[in-house]
Amino acid sequence: MKKKLVLASILAGALTVATACSNSSETTSSEDTKEKTEATETKAKEEKSTESKSLDKPSSSKEEKNNKESETTVMNPEIKKTLASAKLEVIYENKTPNINVDLDGFKFDLEQYQVVHVTDANPADFGEQEEGYIVTVKANVDNQSKGNAYFTLPDLQGQDQFDRHLTKRSFTNENMLRPKMKSTVDEPAHYKKDETETGLFEYILTKEEYEKLQNANTKLLIPNAASNKEQTEHLGESQTVDFPLSESNAKTQETSRSEFYKDNIVNNNVADKELLKANEEINQTQKSSKVDVTLDGIQFVKLSPTESYKNEFTSFDGEDVVAATVKLTIKNNTNAEIPLRQFSTFLATDKVQFLDQGTLSADSGEIKPGQTGDKYLVYLMKGKSDYEATNNFKFRITHITDGNGDDLLDKEMSFNVPK
Repeated sequence: MKKKLVLASILAGALTVATACSNSSETTSSEDTKEKTEATETKAKEEKSTESKSLDKPSSSKEEKNNKESETTVMNPEIKKTLASAKLEVIYENKTPNINVDLDGFKFDLEQYQVVHVTDANPADFGEQEEGYIVTVKANVDNQSKGNAYFTLPDLQGQDQFDRHLTKRSFTNENMLRPKMKSTVDEPAHYKKDETETGLFEYILTKEEYEKLQNANTKLLIPNAASNKEQTEHLGESQTVDFPLSESNAKTQETSRSEFYKDNIVNNNVADKELLKANEEINQTQKSSKVDVTLDGIQFVKLSPTESYKNEFTSFDGEDVVAATVKLTIKNNTNAEIPLRQFSTFLATDKVQFLDQGTLSADSGEIKPGQTGDKYLVYLMKGKSDYEATNNFKFRITHITDGNGDDLLDKEMSFNVPK
């Protein structure tokens, strides 16, 4: 038991996107010499005129030729304008990201995003490098909350929570997503009630950074909005969503999304999962006056911690680390919203009981009256000594507390959980 508590404490401290050419042959009539002569003279005049015009207009540069194809593909015109001498190539694009977040009426929706590979750039324009990557995101906000909404743009998360990339504004000065009002020292810029805006934001990555990210389970960290400038009165809950930056990354994340429960092991890239066993159709419901709790299922997975978290999984005596994730559906039977943060639970065998790892658990946020929400609870155990030693577990919920610390359960709930 001491081992489990120590790990929970450690983790709690560590976790905090044709030129149309005429090929028609020039035909001239050969009916008589006069027509040939006239055609020749006309052609000569046209060539002279073209030559004269070309003297007035700069000749096409190599860079302009390189950018010709990009005129119809790079969605941010500022990139082409600012990096006119560089070669631009769209290497990944997602036109249907399906990222739509409602933060208590403040709506944040991603329309599309793309990754542009920049080469032959002026080092002064690109962080003293001639090559890099620009991730451009097009999004819109619609403030349908009850008043003002203060909102900061999302961060990009790479291999884990310690690998974060902030938004930049090198190539989005003209089209940046932001409120209409200007920010002042006394009053930070915010979206007024019923204000809607559409715009761009971006992440600028070095070659080395992108090479690491293109195969990582990249995420977008969408913060909550706030109704006051101190941002102490939250609108909604922060969310972590998949944000692949390459085709291979997109396929990997799609597989993970369909196979594994969305706990914070997945959300925060704490470890890779290998499914050992799943019982996802338990569907047992127990009721109390304030909440109904349905145990939907359980997944057992072997964990391979990512590089930054390897040292947090050292108390397992050389055995495989197994995580059991329990999925619950909670129905709110009260007249007020209730959070899904404060749970006291255990997963037990005949020999040992495991505490849930709060930093690895996840939920869908506050539940409105009469609505339901999801809760994912995570328990860590040794592969051979704990997981393989039994086929039956008991899942217990002793408390679920609301925002005021009051218990929402009439009595303890207990479920039998066959492996």
